[in-house]
Amino acid sequence: MSYGQILLFFVMVWLSYFVYWLLSRGPPHAPKILSHPLSKTIASKKLISKKHWARGESVAVADDGEHTSNIFRIAGNTFGQSAHRECVAFLVPGEEQAGFEMAVSVVVEGLRIGQLSQRDLIPYRAMLQGAGLDAQVTSCDAYIGGGGTGVDGKKQRYAISLNVDWFEA
Repeated sequence: MSYGQILLFFVMVWLSYFVYWLLSRGPPHAPKILSHPLSKTIASKKLISKKHWARGESVAVADDGEHTSNIFRIAGNTFGQSAHRECVAFLVPGEEQAGFEMAVSVVVEGLRIGQLSQRDLIPYRAMLQGAGLDAQVTSCDAYIGGGGTGVDGKKQRYAISLNVDWFEA
């Protein structure tokens, strides 16, 4: 046997082991975000707004990337196009936990798309208490934009903004 035949034998053994390893791993698992996209839905019956905020300043929604599939579903843009959608968003206060501030989820069409940023929680809570609506669901106008494909081919993030006037009487 020459060195070429021995080398070819080892390559064939390694290749057969590699194919066995690939086949024995099973199907790939779906990412966590896409495996259960509807698990973060809220029943529409619970979303009865006690107050609709008037239009005012633009407030950005904090999105940690966990709700991207919900935003894509609501935005309705096809792959590669950027979204331009105006809708009504519900602000759903969460439960207060010891040592933590109350989180306020932003919900559109029963799907959570993010939460109110820490900077905007203070005026939101102050105006809710002033209006006597402690921990009640409110609504406002929202805009979802972005999400398309950039010039360089990379996917861009969605921009969600709420149009609210916290200091409305």
